[in-house]
Amino acid sequence: MQAAIEAPSTEVRITSGSSEANLIQHMVSLRPKHVWVQMEAVSFSLVESLKKQLPSVIPVDIACVFSKLRARKTSQEVGSIKTALAITEQTFSEVLPFIKEGISENQLAAEIDYRQRLLGAEGSSFDTIVAFGPNSALPHARPGGTLLQRGTPILMDFGCFVDGYASDMTRMVHFGPASSQFVSAYDAVHSALQEASKRVSTDMSGAELDGIARQVLTKQGLGDLFSHSLGHGVGLEIHEWPGVSSRNKELLPSECVITLEPGVYLPGNFGIRIENMVHLSPKGIRTLNTLSTDLVIL
Repeated sequence: MQAAIEAPSTEVRITSGSSEANLIQHMVSLRPKHVWVQMEAVSFSLVESLKKQLPSVIPVDIACVFSKLRARKTSQEVGSIKTALAITEQTFSEVLPFIKEGISENQLAAEIDYRQRLLGAEGSSFDTIVAFGPNSALPHARPGGTLLQRGTPILMDFGCFVDGYASDMTRMVHFGPASSQFVSAYDAVHSALQEASKRVSTDMSGAELDGIARQVLTKQGLGDLFSHSLGHGVGLEIHEWPGVSSRNKELLPSECVITLEPGVYLPGNFGIRIENMVHLSPKGIRTLNTLSTDLVIL
């Protein structure tokens, strides 16, 4: 059975009908005194049904406990993430020859998704972002029918799953000569990534690390154009705890995998984001990417 193969350490029960109803029925039969629930992973209707069937028991949300347990990756989990990232990096290299004048964002995004599958991925870890020109100034742009023209920046943000674990990477390509304004902004974002990568440690909070990258961009007069957090944890989900943002005052945990993705966005002009994955362990900090972060000009 698929469930037994994918979750060998759990008890598998074969039921029919509503899975939620069967789960509630089983829980009622256990007569629990306490019920812990990962609220972010279940439906509102399940929680309400649980309250109705077990009126003397108040469900307690322990999502934060699961989040912190999942943040600490085993060597096997890190290995799966590295394999996924290797596929993502290889995909980037393989799609470069497809970047020609007249190709659409949708066509390039489809080629990325296809290549990752071809190289062994289980699927994309999120909707692939391909954005040309002014569209790249949208941090969560969706690929569309925009056609590539000479002198255009291209932002590609994508990843895949291997063994259920995600990769996440962003790289920039400039199709034709880049303006001095673009190159200057790219260098600033690149410097922010390098500084954050150099100074990241388990002795600092997500907020402190976010501030390090933000300060680099602020000194270049670009701080106000960095409109999102520096990064996030990655694992079974593409966005996990810990957040690398001004909101996270907790220390970054050992054995976590996070992204570092500084960016600047000039509405109506262009956007720039560069993203790597980093593993924090007692043996040291390691950037998992092997692919260069230098600007690719075609």
